[in-house]
Amino acid sequence: MARRLIGLDVGTNAVTVAEVTSGTPASLRAFGQVALPRDAMDEGEVVDEAAVAEAVGRLRAEVGLRKIPVRLGVASPRVIVRQVEMPVMSKEDLAGALRFQAQELIPIPIDDAVLDFVILEQGAVSEAEPEGEPLMRVLLAAAQRVTVERLVSAVEHGGFPVEAVDLVPLALVRALARPATGEAGAEGIVSFGGGVTCVTIHEQGVPRFVRVLGTGGRELTDAITSELELPFESAESIKRQIGSSTEESVVRARTSMERPLGFLLDEVRSSIDYYRNQPGAARLLRVVTTGGGAQLPGINDRLASLVGVPVEPARPRELLAVGDIGFAEDELPGLDPYLPAAVGLALGGSDRGIVIDLSPQRGRRRRSTTTTVSRSRTVAGGAVAAAVLVAALAVPTLARQNQINDAKDDRDAVVAQNTRIDNEIRQLSEAQAKKDQLDALEVQLTSLLATDVSWARMLQEISRTIPNDVWLSSFQAQLTQGPAGGVGTTVPTETPTDDGTTTDDGTTAEEPAAPVAPVPAISGTVSIGANGLGFPSVAAWLQRIASMPSFADIWVPQASSGTVNEREVVTFTSTGTITDAARSNRLEQLTQEDGQ
Repeated sequence: MARRLIGLDVGTNAVTVAEVTSGTPASLRAFGQVALPRDAMDEGEVVDEAAVAEAVGRLRAEVGLRKIPVRLGVASPRVIVRQVEMPVMSKEDLAGALRFQAQELIPIPIDDAVLDFVILEQGAVSEAEPEGEPLMRVLLAAAQRVTVERLVSAVEHGGFPVEAVDLVPLALVRALARPATGEAGAEGIVSFGGGVTCVTIHEQGVPRFVRVLGTGGRELTDAITSELELPFESAESIKRQIGSSTEESVVRARTSMERPLGFLLDEVRSSIDYYRNQPGAARLLRVVTTGGGAQLPGINDRLASLVGVPVEPARPRELLAVGDIGFAEDELPGLDPYLPAAVGLALGGSDRGIVIDLSPQRGRRRRSTTTTVSRSRTVAGGAVAAAVLVAALAVPTLARQNQINDAKDDRDAVVAQNTRIDNEIRQLSEAQAKKDQLDALEVQLTSLLATDVSWARMLQEISRTIPNDVWLSSFQAQLTQGPAGGVGTTVPTETPTDDGTTTDDGTTAEEPAAPVAPVPAISGTVSIGANGLGFPSVAAWLQRIASMPSFADIWVPQASSGTVNEREVVTFTSTGTITDAARSNRLEQLTQEDGQ
């Protein structure tokens, strides 16, 4: 008998479960959903554990499922997903290497995080060094341990043992990725949830970009609640009538939604643009939308106009055989926005697509295994190093003397050759003058690039970091060249020998290579005009922008409060200094080109 695959999605407004049988196509055997209280979840994280547990237990009873293991989904802005390039190595060594480097890759203390990874591609070529060694492209996922533990605890108290904790964005890819059509490119999936919006871009089922935004349909409902002074449930009901009624209350509701909806769609567009700007990004062919918010009339057309590619609703039942799940045939289309997450989570149990497991217990086992492997390899490495040292000390003295004599003969030949070359150089004075001119131009170019700032990267960092309830109105920067920083280098040279032999870098022992001048440090000031929805938004701006490496001494010297549509809006100016981290890599690229 085929193993039962159960996927459970704990969203902002509801808990959804799906039972799937693997196959081609997979078959949906059971499906159900129950609502959650208003404040049970916030941005994909459990706030009221008892309320979530009660809803899970009620759902299990209504669908008629026993206490069998489920694959649980997590989606939160604080879940970190990164693609990293690593040298080719075994999976065991990779686990140790990623854990060692994780603190540089994720903004979570390593002892407070659960990690997992999957190898996306072996033998990849680096965009920065296409002629370099083959690499592995790895998808690394991390989450706050306490966030995952609270979610698991709530589900298990509701009666479901948790088999694995997967990422909802990856589950969406499993459920919605279409079979290969021969057209090379990428497809975007946007899931408009109640409290979070997932943006995922994949190529033939392989995720290339994942971002979870901490905003969703709840902001639209809150806007209606504020405008019409209605309870949340009534506002949610009116939101569903936006496209089918011309009543005054519905028209007012539609108007109140415009601003938060515009913010949400801009966030989605910004995320998709970020993917497009990555080196080697595949051409985006289309975007499909899912989730409860995707049913809002006109949302697909508005998003299509922003991103410039076709946007259409997801059709999960085209990739799924639907059995007798207790719904009438004419009710099935209404399930399409809610099927993909739970179905995709269930399919993870059949190892379909890219699978991540952030189960807290699994993370502890992996950490223990990694420590053991690392220690054993350290011992083995030390033994090999000791053996090499013993062999080197055993070289006979006579062989060393013969090498010295041979080196002296080579020295005499090289000295004679250098004398001949010096005579030829003196005869090529015109060529030498041109070379000096080229060297002067290179020095000038290097000086210009030494203080070159990557403004595009800086603005992208701001767009990724800025709070959702803050928007920019102006950006001014003034750059000044500071004193020499600590990034200068010197050309390596061997220690001069007593007999005048040449060094490894081609210079004579009497003339060691000259040091390269240190690169000047970058300094400057920045002034950013912005607006926020209240003074807490200004505080959030300060906290987030201060974490950007390109800025220092971020402050808000000026702020004034006003109201727009009976809502507080704070207009403020933020100043700071530009740090050396804002430097572009054009000087490094020039140096690499010169070295080739």
